Amino acid sequence: MDPFKEVEEDCWSQIHSLDTFVKRSFHITDEAKLDFHNNYEELTETLEDLKQAVQISESNPSQFNLSSSEIVSRKQILSQLQLKIAGLKNEWDERVKYPQRQREITTMSNRISQDEDREGPSSDSRRIDREFNQFQEQEAIQNQDLQLDSIHETMRNLNQQAQMMGGELEEQGFMLDELDQDMDTVGSKLQRGLKRVNYVIEKNRDTASNCCIGVLVVVLVILLVLLIVA
Repeated sequence: MDPFKEVEEDCWSQIHSLDTFVKRSFHITDEAKLDFHNNYEELTETLEDLKQAVQISESNPSQFNLSSSEIVSRKQILSQLQLKIAGLKNEWDERVKYPQRQREITTMSNRISQDEDREGPSSDSRRIDREFNQFQEQEAIQNQDLQLDSIHETMRNLNQQAQMMGGELEEQGFMLDELDQDMDTVGSKLQRGLKRVNYVIEKNRDTASNCCIGVLVVVLVILLVLLIVA
């Protein structure tokens, strides 16, 4: 699992616990202040770890296989967490600064309905649960988006490879066409050469026949002359 996701879930879980603690702290005692301080410090340390993780991943996203959109998404999550933590801190400071106001609100709630007062913290808890569930749903959607982005990237790479292979095959086809044309040219030259050789042979054959006939005529003439003289 992505370490960022683990730290993020841990941060939301701590926010949920701290929010429940604040909502249920109707009487601010020294012990309650100490508990809030310890939980708040732990939460801010977790948030600081998350900040450092985002900064490190932003400085070298390729090392963690993160896209620019994923970096932006993590920054947005970090901002949401910071706002939520700041809101809890402000709410707690208000309770510490104006405890009388909190008692008046509690008294008014009791006058309206004691049951409603008892259900108030659980209602707030359910609200935090809904927010946490929404966060988990967003995480699932983001994971699906990441998987779809990965599939899209793989398909794009396959398409590029197919285009490269198609280009290579087309280039090889051009080379074969050129080779075929060269072979046709060589064949034509060979045919013309053979015709010339045959022509020369025929020419020489006719010349040799004429020479033989001439020699025979001369020999016959000589023989006739010898016969006549004899």
